Amino acid sequence: MKKIFSLLFAAAAVLALQNVYAQKASELKYYDVKQLIAEGNAVMIGQAEKSADDSCYYYRLPYKLKGVVRNELWQLGCDGAGIAIRFSTDAQCIGAQWTLTYNFGMSHMAYTGIKGMDLYVLDGDKDWKFAGTAFPNGKNSNSVFVRKMYGGKKEYMIYLPLYDGVEEMAIGIDSTATLYAPSGSLAEKKLPVLIYGTSITQGGCVSRPGMAYPAIMSRKLNRPVINLGFSGNGRMDGNMADWIKTIPVSAIVLDCLPNCTYNTTRDSSDYFIGSIAYANPNVPVYLVNNFEYPQQFILPDNNDDMVKENILIKDIYKRLRKYGTEITDPVTGEKYKTGPLKNLRFIDVSKDKGIGNEDTVDGNHMTDLGTTHFAERLLKFVK
Repeated sequence: MKKIFSLLFAAAAVLALQNVYAQKASELKYYDVKQLIAEGNAVMIGQAEKSADDSCYYYRLPYKLKGVVRNELWQLGCDGAGIAIRFSTDAQCIGAQWTLTYNFGMSHMAYTGIKGMDLYVLDGDKDWKFAGTAFPNGKNSNSVFVRKMYGGKKEYMIYLPLYDGVEEMAIGIDSTATLYAPSGSLAEKKLPVLIYGTSITQGGCVSRPGMAYPAIMSRKLNRPVINLGFSGNGRMDGNMADWIKTIPVSAIVLDCLPNCTYNTTRDSSDYFIGSIAYANPNVPVYLVNNFEYPQQFILPDNNDDMVKENILIKDIYKRLRKYGTEITDPVTGEKYKTGPLKNLRFIDVSKDKGIGNEDTVDGNHMTDLGTTHFAERLLKFVK
């Protein structure tokens, strides 16, 4: 009898060990993220406004903007760029299951960045470190971030895909582990920084979501950052300004010149920049000019356009800061003068101040190294 008991105990121990060291995504126990958030065992950061429609739960734009903004903006607003899920766990293996909106792909960007996820772990009070990547494997994806960890309760953060949306999501852990509410860095109630921009802001073309420059800044600032980068569509739309100016934030960065022509910048800046700055007089609003592309010195037309637009935005900045502008209310049609917009700031990223010669995939979209350099430049101003 004693021998049988010993064998049974040993078998149970082996089974428990197999659960603890689960290697496959299918071996994990999964928890729906919406339910975790509802129960207070996870939080979502990086979303500007919670949507009233549950179908937009993980989207960057709320449902109320559907049909208001251009269709291209709405579709890109369904992407998960900048949104992250915070939680704690004592798991030794962590994975995820997620259903994609589009199952999108591009030839010049890694699928792990487009529609994958990555995991960060908090080391100490503020030091976020990369822990693992979940590889996409279809519209309904499942993957393990990391296996065979030491265990013990730690704080984690999962970044959602940059160029695809998430319809449903679940976090997987080994069956003997537990999920808890986050209690540390970035879970505190701090007003976020908001960055409006282009594909570069959205994250093109980094290898994984945590390497988009707004995400890098978020970890360095120890504060949520809202990523409103819209690939090819950061064009100072007036209705986007009308929404952005209502979002409670600690700072706003406008980095959209790469998507704006000279004429767009000339014609749209007063309303777009002016209305945002006027509505948030105590919030610094940073204007970012064009960085210098690696091939700019051999492309005369490109060089001339960048130089002209950089001169223009600097002139607009000086004028708005000193004199302000006149704005027409989009609802009432009433015109009003803003007065000097003293909360405007200027960040110069031109002439090797933003990125280096080897920092891009294709001459303008950045690699992980490029976004690191760009974030470092912006962080000198946005503190």
